[in-house]
Amino acid sequence: MELEEQIRLLTGNTNNELISLIISKCKDEISAYTKKEYMTNFDNVCVDMAVIKLNRIGTEGLSTQGYSGVSESYIDGYPAEIMKQLDSFKKKWGAL
Repeated sequence: MELEEQIRLLTGNTNNELISLIISKCKDEISAYTKKEYMTNFDNVCVDMAVIKLNRIGTEGLSTQGYSGVSESYIDGYPAEIMKQLDSFKKKWGAL
């Protein structure tokens, strides 16, 4: 299944241009972080990152929000499970 199709199924978002843009940005982030050219091995983490980016649109960085004077807090980066995957790619192919 193509990345775009997976993301549409997971998010319900049907904006193909937006999904393509986010996939491109995620691929660039993965390559920059791992210091490796993008490979299909990264597809799973790319989908996970894209879903997070799509879900954050309009609430970028907001993790909790209160009403009636209660404070807000913001997300910093990606969840630990995504960072573990990215770190494993850095280590796994470090000698390549």
